[in-house]
Amino acid sequence: MPLYAYRCPACGKEFETLATPGETPICKGCGSADLERQLSLIARPAKGGDGAPALAPCGAPMEGCCGGGSCAAFADD
Repeated sequence: MPLYAYRCPACGKEFETLATPGETPICKGCGSADLERQLSLIARPAKGGDGAPALAPCGAPMEGCCGGGSCAAFADD
């Protein structure tokens, strides 16, 4: 079952719950079924960590790809 985030317009409470598709949860604050589904993050980046380096199509890091020249993956044969 996916985890969904909801906001209740009646009381302003925000919460997450597991729900099957088509299931309507009830607000944990006021009991209302009139909820707004919110966008939620799948995963958060690690605190203080950098993202993975960008890779060229050949798999080498972009900053050092092919010795700084044009990437062989884009060369016309």
